[in-house]
Amino acid sequence: MRKILLEICFLSCASFNVAAQLGDCPPVFKEKQFLHIAHTRTGANPLMDPLVEEIDFSVYDMLWLGGDLALSTSANDTTMMHVDSVFYLGDETTLWALGNHDYADLERVRNFTQRKSYYASHHNNITFLVLDTQDSLSNIIGDQLDLFRRVTDTIQESSHLVLLHHKLFWMYGDSYLQSLISSVTNGGFGDCFYCINPNNFYTDLYPALLDVEERGIEVICIAGDIGFRRSEFEYTSPEGIQFLASGIEAGKTNNKALIFRYDSIQGTLNWEYLPLTQLLHPIDINPPVLHSLFLASDSILRGSSVQIIIEAEDSESGLSEFWFDIVNASGEQVITVSSPVEDATLLNDGKYVIEVTIPDTAFVGIWYISSIVITDSSGNEFCKQYTDDSQTSFVVYTSTVNVETERSHVRIYPNPGTGIFHIDPGLVSLQVFDQMGRRRDVFYSTETNTLDLSGQPKGMYFIRMKTHNDLFVLDKIIIH
Repeated sequence: MRKILLEICFLSCASFNVAAQLGDCPPVFKEKQFLHIAHTRTGANPLMDPLVEEIDFSVYDMLWLGGDLALSTSANDTTMMHVDSVFYLGDETTLWALGNHDYADLERVRNFTQRKSYYASHHNNITFLVLDTQDSLSNIIGDQLDLFRRVTDTIQESSHLVLLHHKLFWMYGDSYLQSLISSVTNGGFGDCFYCINPNNFYTDLYPALLDVEERGIEVICIAGDIGFRRSEFEYTSPEGIQFLASGIEAGKTNNKALIFRYDSIQGTLNWEYLPLTQLLHPIDINPPVLHSLFLASDSILRGSSVQIIIEAEDSESGLSEFWFDIVNASGEQVITVSSPVEDATLLNDGKYVIEVTIPDTAFVGIWYISSIVITDSSGNEFCKQYTDDSQTSFVVYTSTVNVETERSHVRIYPNPGTGIFHIDPGLVSLQVFDQMGRRRDVFYSTETNTLDLSGQPKGMYFIRMKTHNDLFVLDKIIIH
């Protein structure tokens, strides 16, 4: 590990801007990462949504395509080659459920993917059934139904069974879901090639999926024919089957894709919808780790320096920069700290030491580190990673008053205590803050000079007191 010495700037702010607001970044996952994206087409071949064409999809362990990739994806080799350059259609980890706009030439699709329009696949202990919901107008019949039955009858070891398909054909036949069709799907309920048609999902497929669930294998159905009315949809059936859908409308500002995180050890598959703008940056699957963040002193005189000690490491030695804000309790003043790692001073125990000067104009009172942002550039310029810490508050005193002399004007006992503290002499008023600088609602009796913190969690608190001599005193109390 390396040590950093950071530069500072001092800001007087009307609002509170923490370092974590520096930019939109994708979350960091140590698990396998799968991406579902659909309805990427524009109104002209071979173009797709411009943001989609900028995303590097190779960073994902699997890519699940929900269909309607281009206006007429398989109409000619030029369009197919363009789509293939973005999505790697022939890769075994790219699974493509065809939509009505992909369906011009199925033989051309097969030439690029080396697969039929429906097939089974197995990756990462997950079984996949890629269905063709354009065939037979949303009905799964014939050879496709035979494939479905063979898979659902024999599946034993997988943690999940994932059905990938274009149409939300499971909305027909369920009274609740069917009522939502016109507000969710791109193609409404009806009798057309792009519609959700009357189909056999609940008669032939759903009972088999329930049998799979009873064997302890989670079932997830993922569709791709949305985007015009909404870009995300999820519903859990009363029996526990998951129904999801994602899709975009080209050029819209709030488009989203569906990210999955798979822990193969635990066998868990979690998901969330993310804006496309967050997918424009590479995702660091080995992010830096913050072990601890603390200060050398809990009391600092204005005009002097506070030593902030950070212990962090990165498995790929890619730490390049740290950012964080030091903020007073009211949020009216902020010290923004940033510096490259190579400017650090290294201690013997391998920690980073940051010297930050507290200006003479700093407010007297509680200050705290709001968040810390670690910039990692292992191989690429990854987005900043975020870690909050709750043990980073300190008190700033006036530079003309000795800390111990100021504290000696007031005695608080018993300290540490269980929650009830006596204060001698009495006070005009007081305020109590936790270690993150948040003000706590407490009861102080001016008759008995007692402070009641019995309802607060154990830990250290800062107390700002005004005496009858108009002296402001700052101290700390501990509940054990």
